[in-house]
Formats: sequence, C-alpha cells, structure tokens
Amino acid sequence: MNAAPEPATGTGRLECLGGETIGVVGAGMMGAALAYTCARAGADVVLVGRTVDGARRGVAYASHREARARTTDSAVSRALLDRITPTDRLADLEPASLVVEAVPENVVVKQQVMRSVEAVTHEGTVLASTTSTLPITTLSSALTRAEALVGMHFFSPVDRMPLVEVIAGARTSEAVFTTALDYARMLGKTPIVVRDSRGFFTSRVMERYLDEALTAVGEGVDPDVVERAATAAGYPVPPLRLLDEISLTLNRAVQRENRTAVEAVGGTWQGTSADRVRDRLIDDHDRGGRSVGRGFYDYDVDGSRIGLWPGLHEVFGTRRTIQLDDMRDRLMFVQAVEALRCLDEGVVGSDDDADTGSVLGIGFPARTGGVVSFVRSYPGGADRFAARARELADRYGVRFLPPHR
Repeated sequence: MNAAPEPATGTGRLECLGGETIGVVGAGMMGAALAYTCARAGADVVLVGRTVDGARRGVAYASHREARARTTDSAVSRALLDRITPTDRLADLEPASLVVEAVPENVVVKQQVMRSVEAVTHEGTVLASTTSTLPITTLSSALTRAEALVGMHFFSPVDRMPLVEVIAGARTSEAVFTTALDYARMLGKTPIVVRDSRGFFTSRVMERYLDEALTAVGEGVDPDVVERAATAAGYPVPPLRLLDEISLTLNRAVQRENRTAVEAVGGTWQGTSADRVRDRLIDDHDRGGRSVGRGFYDYDVDGSRIGLWPGLHEVFGTRRTIQLDDMRDRLMFVQAVEALRCLDEGVVGSDDDADTGSVLGIGFPARTGGVVSFVRSYPGGADRFAARARELADRYGVRFLPPHR
C-alpha cells in the first residue's frame, strides 16, 4: 500500500540512465508517475497500458507533472516527455533492461502480467513488482525465471517520494537484487532492504496508523480530534484524510488479500473494529474516498476538500471523550510497537532502515528521527516508554504492548 506523506522534491535532472530502456506495465497514476521518473533520469521508457489511449493518458499525466515542476526550458521538457513511448503491446518491452509492473494489488493479476512480460523479454531483463504488500516469493512462483523477479515498492507520487523498499524473494538472484538497488539509486531514490513477507515493513507499520484512526472513530471518538492529534504529533497527513487519498476501497482490497492469504494456509481471519468502520462507510453510505468525491471528508465538484463529513457523528456517535495527548500517543505508539515487532522478526534489518522507511515512506513525524528513534529517545528512556505503552494498553487494548526484547 502507498502512503501520501508530505513529499520531498528533488531538483534538477539526473540523466544517469541515458541509453537504458525501462518498461512500465500499467498506465494508472503509479505507472505514469514511474514512467515520468524514469524519463527524468534519462531512460527511454515504454509505457504499456490496457489500451493505447490509456497509455497516452499516462503520458498526459507525466506531462502534467512536468508542467508543475516549472521547468523553464520547454525543449528540455519536450525531449524528456518524448522519451516515453505509449503502447498497448507487451512485445514493445523486448529492448528493456528493467520492466516494472504497476498493476492492481492482486496476486492473480500481477502473476498474469509478469508471465506475459517474461514471455516477451530477454533472459537478462530484471523484472520488478511495485507491490506494497504481496510476497515476492508468491508472485514469482508463477514464473519460469523466478530468479529475475525483485520487489521495488515505490511510493506515491513516485516522482516526489524518495523511498523505495527493495525485496528479494526466495529465488531472487543476488545479481538481480543488487541491480535493483542500483536502479533505485540511479532514479534518485533512497532504498531500504526489507525481508520478503506480507506487508513488508512500511505497509505493516502504516496500516497500524490507519487502523488506529478507524478504531477510534468506531469507538465514538470525534473524528476531528483524531485528525488534530495526528497534526499535533507532526504527521504531514492525518489518517482519515490519508485514507480518503488512498481510497477506502483500495485499503479494504488490501485487507481482503490479507484475509485470503491467512485462510489459504488454514488460518482463521480475525476481523477488527477498524474493518467494520471501513465497511460501514463503503457499503452503507457509499463513501469510498476522494476518488469518488466522498469519504471521511466531503469534496466539491472540483475535488477540493470541504471538511469532515457531518454524517460521521450520526453514524458513529461521539460517545467517547479522549484527551488529545492520548489520541496522539495511540497513533504513534501503535506504529512504534509494530516497528519493534518488525525488527524482532527481521523484516527490516536495522534501526536506521526502520527510521528511514518510516520518515521518507509513510510520514512518521520527522522531528522524532523515525519510528525507532522515537522509542530510543522517549523522555525518561525505555522504561518510561514501556510504562506509557502499558497505560495505553490498559485503556485501549493490548495492541499497545511492546514485544519482550
């Protein structure tokens, strides 16, 4: 899943991929922004859409992003955009040294696309998935060249977000993994290495932030308090607004993929109050997020945010009073505890990568230094952090208890 924290913009063009051809499959917002990023770095890009018109719309999106970059030299901009070739023919990917799929977050869909890409590219082509949650080992199981597939989880908008999670599947070759790290750097990104597991690092930690906000709303906490607490903590985008930007429907689709995976191995899916809040908004009130003009917030005809939907009070009530400090700490601690679990499980290899991923990828308050630094530097030290976590657990649930370390 992709976040939308306050992005960090770069300056100038990298032009370090001159002569390279990169393929992007999927011409939606993610694919189009990725194509633009690759062209900005000097690569020739083959952008494959379901239709030629769809691919051309992807180029139009790239053109819009370039116009917003306020480039003064129109010839440079034109040359950049001319490096993107829109097509609906997968066969046009043949010269690519790297092909990145940017299609919906669904195992079957991604496997079908990657099998088709594998069939038209040469043996040395690196195949990459932008998945934010699906294990690379699972995706690669459908391929003949499983060793060629690597995870490159970019963040949206790709041209402005600096982070890439790079993930090796069980059969990913060391050469392919190293090449993926090189490509990330050549595109001007900061890569972090995470272990192949469902949700990886950033999506797992961000999901706790979003779910905590949903849980609070379901408890009857005033949605405005939830948003103000996040802003007070230093999050660049408060959680209910972020859910609208991501879309509640996409957020639910990711949860359903998680449920499918759990049940496929004989597990029992444990639904949560966060799931129920999301379902009520989508199913009972047709509020799927900003893309449909209504979610936690109302939007005008131009798509501009008006304010929180007043109906939230009627649907969920405001029966629980909570101090702003408690709501702030709920959002921060639930992420910190999940990050500690990820470290213990080896999902992320170092405190530094965890901090980098949390700040650059999912908008954890930058003033803390990152999600692990927040724990390490908590006023009063580790004992006080643990004590505060127990206070939150006593009031709001055991999810705030940190792992025994």
